Amino acid sequence: MNGSLRAWGLGYLILLLLLTGCSDESGFSTWYVDSLVKVFPDDKPGTNAAADGSLMMARNDYANLQVAVRSRDGISELEAEVESPLEAEVRWVDYVAVGSNPPRTPYDEVIREAPGLFPDPLRERFPFELPPEMTHSIWVTLYAPPGTEPGEYKSTLTLADGELELVSMDFKAHVVEATVPEEQTLQVTNWARFSGERLARINKEIEIYSDEYWALLENVGCVLAEHRQNVIITPVSSLAKAELVGGAIRYDFSRLDRWVEAFERAGLLGTIEGGHLLGRSGGYHSPLVVPGLVLENGQLVRKSLQPEDPRAEQYLRSFLGALYTHLKERGWERRYIQHIFDEPHDREAASYRRYGEIIRESLPGIPTIDAVSLRQDISFFADVCDIWVPVLSSFDDKLDVIRNHVDQGGKAWYYTCVGPQGRYLNRFIDYSLLKVRLLHWFNFRHDLTGFLHWGGNAWGPHPFDNVQTVINSNRTLLPAGDNSIFYPDAENNSILSSIRLEAMRDGIEDYELLALLAKKDAEKADALAAEVIPHVNDYLRDWKAFRKVHRTLLESMP
Repeated sequence: MNGSLRAWGLGYLILLLLLTGCSDESGFSTWYVDSLVKVFPDDKPGTNAAADGSLMMARNDYANLQVAVRSRDGISELEAEVESPLEAEVRWVDYVAVGSNPPRTPYDEVIREAPGLFPDPLRERFPFELPPEMTHSIWVTLYAPPGTEPGEYKSTLTLADGELELVSMDFKAHVVEATVPEEQTLQVTNWARFSGERLARINKEIEIYSDEYWALLENVGCVLAEHRQNVIITPVSSLAKAELVGGAIRYDFSRLDRWVEAFERAGLLGTIEGGHLLGRSGGYHSPLVVPGLVLENGQLVRKSLQPEDPRAEQYLRSFLGALYTHLKERGWERRYIQHIFDEPHDREAASYRRYGEIIRESLPGIPTIDAVSLRQDISFFADVCDIWVPVLSSFDDKLDVIRNHVDQGGKAWYYTCVGPQGRYLNRFIDYSLLKVRLLHWFNFRHDLTGFLHWGGNAWGPHPFDNVQTVINSNRTLLPAGDNSIFYPDAENNSILSSIRLEAMRDGIEDYELLALLAKKDAEKADALAAEVIPHVNDYLRDWKAFRKVHRTLLESMP
């Protein structure tokens, strides 16, 4: 064999090893997979292999590395450790069962056909069991603090079977000069509620409003803050304690204070999102009601009041007046927004408008916010709601309506809930992680400043076994993962992240970098966003193409 042919053969062998991963005599295989690509139990060695584990990241930025692992004989105690000059965390990706794909989504828009096991929860506890002939992935997250010097940083991932080292893998992170701004401008809320059954999924021994309860909230808040969630849905009505004093209702907001302070200590709270003040007696088309307090036989009683009942208005004015005074005393009025009623429709127009006006009068200067569909006459809504949150699929041809609202001083977010399906972006478990990450490129592309999803932790009785809970009196089976984007962590009185929440954080950081670039070169920022999101349901579906655009974004920053 001549020299050039030997060189070609050696080069081919090296490339083959990089693409198919490393494997020892015991049949243990490892290979890099891009963190936007999902790893499945039946993936053979080398499936979707990335050439290496190189990462590019900004400062004050998180970046994820994924290593697929598979063993012919299985490993009972697989350990993973990472050494890095950057801040580093190592976890492993577990599987959940998905029973069906979203019914209105074509199969070429999902990762693979259900039923089957899909990757999602990020487990933190090591060692874990790697069954024979079953692929899992190790998930490494690096963080470069704001003061990190630009340059290359070498890290090492070591995998072991108990005390026996199996493989040591070096990888590099290139930190660029760009810095994700410390002050996040994008508002992000995945509704998380911590009472009743949802609280019990984490710790059924904890009593609501006990010291242990507030500690749990702080633990949860730390995880959410690390993932750049900066808005928390706050049940102001139930947090307020009411009592009769001299025949009048007086409100004690000490529980609201502890709620806010717990999330503040966790680093989460930017915006306090006041929960809905109106509700329905049942499903979407059931009558509107006003949950309130009334005086009966000398006692305060909670009741669902008809909107025509004068006690409903009396209660709201009393409660909101006291709430506003308290917000002013704490200096929170500039951080507070108030929901009126979720997803109002035209048959509720008169009541929505009337109570919206009452709420605005009672909370002067505080923005109102609600989810709505633009596929209806929203004049009743537009008059009293400041922050519009239309569902993504409802404004394909309504972007001019939203922009007009913003031009007149309003704000616009968007939300996802059960839908959209079809070819739209969303965060379902059987969708690609690129779809999740691009949710916030969509925000930037269409000048939207917030994202809302109803299901942060709407867990059923078995959160890891059933990711398709039902709603609407058991009439609606949710798409996989619509009900939650994180999982209970009973062992640590906290929550576990998911690979979807990691992708969402990456998208939030992309949004902030795009917004920063726009201050320097608006035309370039807009061009990058348009390349990734040409239209509402037209966007990059190739993760390799996205990586190139993302690299351009990082290299374009000051």
